[in-house]
Amino acid sequence: MIAQFTKTLIAVIVLAFLWQASQAQEQQGDQESGGEITGGSQSGYDDIETFGGPESVGARLQENDAVHESRFRFDGLQRMLGPYFDWKRQVNEERGVAFGTSLYLLYQKASDSLPGEEDDALGHIFRYQGKWTLFQRDNGNKGQLAWRLESRSQVGGLQAPGSLGGATGIRTLAPGFAYNEKFEFDIPVLSWVQHFANGRAGFDVGRLAFDVYLDAFPFQTLSKGSLNRSSIYNPTMPTTGLGALGGVVKGFVSDNIWLGAQIYDANAVNGEFDFDTVQEGEWIKAVEIGYTPSFAQRGTKRVQFTYWEKDARAVAGTPKGDGWTLSAVSDLRDDMLAFVRFGRSDGGGGVAAEDAFSAGVQFTEDFDETWTIAVGWANPSATTFGPGLDNETLIETSYKFQLSQNFSFTPNLQVVFNPAGNPDENSIWIFGLRAILTL
Repeated sequence: MIAQFTKTLIAVIVLAFLWQASQAQEQQGDQESGGEITGGSQSGYDDIETFGGPESVGARLQENDAVHESRFRFDGLQRMLGPYFDWKRQVNEERGVAFGTSLYLLYQKASDSLPGEEDDALGHIFRYQGKWTLFQRDNGNKGQLAWRLESRSQVGGLQAPGSLGGATGIRTLAPGFAYNEKFEFDIPVLSWVQHFANGRAGFDVGRLAFDVYLDAFPFQTLSKGSLNRSSIYNPTMPTTGLGALGGVVKGFVSDNIWLGAQIYDANAVNGEFDFDTVQEGEWIKAVEIGYTPSFAQRGTKRVQFTYWEKDARAVAGTPKGDGWTLSAVSDLRDDMLAFVRFGRSDGGGGVAAEDAFSAGVQFTEDFDETWTIAVGWANPSATTFGPGLDNETLIETSYKFQLSQNFSFTPNLQVVFNPAGNPDENSIWIFGLRAILTL
């Protein structure tokens, strides 16, 4: 009850703050620009500071606000939304608050399922997130409050895509990994982000989304073409609930090399605003080292190594685990971004796989559209699922249509060979349709 009240109170405070800002905007009357988009973003978020991977609050605000060369213009709609983006720009300039909303909707249909299980799924992810700059030194280093309000669930009485892997017997290469079934309205990010050395170092402490930092690299996001866990989050890596209490510190120690360390409550639960689990004293800990040719190229040319440990969880009955990952990204051409990643674990910590490999390439086409091809392979953890399971292999492709400035539509096709939990099937095909709306 106390946790639910706290969660509601924080949400009310955030919304009340923005309502106050909207009143200031209304007092300006019709003095806004009327919907003209200037520069590389709709609300002036192109220079927002980012810390962490592409799922960080700053990175999502920046990317979602970008101006796209969309397939259709919808000039009337853009004029109608213009005052809204002008207001967001004004709030950021006058109050240091940047914010945005996004809605992900995913439908998937599998070629087969286990007896008594459904073969299709429909789910959503809703996010309202932002950053409030409360502290800024003369040298430009900022201290910011980051937040993300979020819910994830099934839609229309179907199971959520996050459950489709289990329903089809796929154990490691989950086809709709992030679209959870039981993720009620929550605040999975509420933290203090402090930047140092002109953005080359920083820390984040509070309620954190572990996937923002743990082996984060450019394809570890829900917004690119890949939907399978193989590309989004390494199957040999441990998980905990989004909103885990924790801390992260990362920074460049030279022009090319960065170091990082992080720790998270291993017992956090998705959709639950609960601080009690930290009393168990069970943690996920990780260190990393990475190389990039230059700080400016860290998003398109990088190699990183992460070593992690997860404590045994007494109540859950999960044994201790450890492992490592190696990930690399390179822009082979201006229109081609490729990745490769490896992972190995001892099978403990509740991980899905003992060994894993994935690789892929993203081609940027006209209208800021992307075509993605990826492959993956994983050896299921005998500790988590039992011994003797077949290795799973994946081929995945998708095409992301940027239909308007703020709306994309992505058909996706996956085939998983030798689904470990469904030995009667040589392969499972999964067709998906994903829509993303950002405002």
